[in-house]
Amino acid sequence: MSFPLPRDADFIKEVVGFWIDDVDDRIQINLLEDAEHSWRTANDLYLTLPPGTGDMELEDRIFATRVKLDNILHPTNENNL
Repeated sequence: MSFPLPRDADFIKEVVGFWIDDVDDRIQINLLEDAEHSWRTANDLYLTLPPGTGDMELEDRIFATRVKLDNILHPTNENNL
């Protein structure tokens, strides 16, 4: 059973930001499966925001983090790895 978060949009955005930071930290220490779980948690929380309360900067961070994680998890020649 998960702990319910307050429904305040600003609080949820702050928590999502912490989860995105956690993804970056886990990538740095090579815990890629855990980074994937952290990204999913951040994305799922972001999607719980009420309509009209989104944040484009935070959404861009979520997207950029997904791209970074995908480039590591699924390397191709285009990724220059």
